[in-house]
Amino acid sequence: MKNEINVRTRRATSLVAILVLLFVCSSARSQAFFGGIAFGGVTSQVDGDHNNGFHKVGFTAGAFVGLELTDIIETQFEIKYIQKGSRSDADDPYQFLIRLDYVELPLVASANLGFLNINGNNLDWISVEAGASVDVLAYTNQKNNGANESTNRWKRFCVNGILGLKFNIVDKKFQIGTRVITSINSAYAGNFYDQGALRFGQWGAFNDVLELVAYYRF
Repeated sequence: MKNEINVRTRRATSLVAILVLLFVCSSARSQAFFGGIAFGGVTSQVDGDHNNGFHKVGFTAGAFVGLELTDIIETQFEIKYIQKGSRSDADDPYQFLIRLDYVELPLVASANLGFLNINGNNLDWISVEAGASVDVLAYTNQKNNGANESTNRWKRFCVNGILGLKFNIVDKKFQIGTRVITSINSAYAGNFYDQGALRFGQWGAFNDVLELVAYYRF
């Protein structure tokens, strides 16, 4: 029954995400904004599962719309599907998997470093970005030694902080971005593996993600 609910929830969330993506892309074309698509890969861990290391690999994909505020500063809103979670190391005899798929809604501001010059080289191809995102849980699965866990108390919503760098490959038409994304609130309701980790004054389980994404502007 739980698997059926997860599948239905995942399908409904994916449909909503696709509709919002189409709206974002059409808005970007009709307004004085820029917009495009994003796709890439992530590695992640869950701080609090007592298994340090970014062992779980996933993907992320979606769309974005943004506004250039000045020659240096711009803001960008995104909607992406992202796979987070945790996986035990391949050599660990106790195998487990936490799979957490989210619809991610980041809002970031970026500053181009074109005002800097190092040894005569202008840094206008690099931007620094910071922001926050709200994650909506679309699908979850937790396994210990190959068996599905019956308890599932992962929260529907999670708030994250974002820091990153963006590199212009073909002007601003094609960019590569790297980000560190980390949970501000616990992604799990209640105690997690003996209280889990302590962050911002609360015990729980916190998503940490390293992301590498390609951005294409229309």
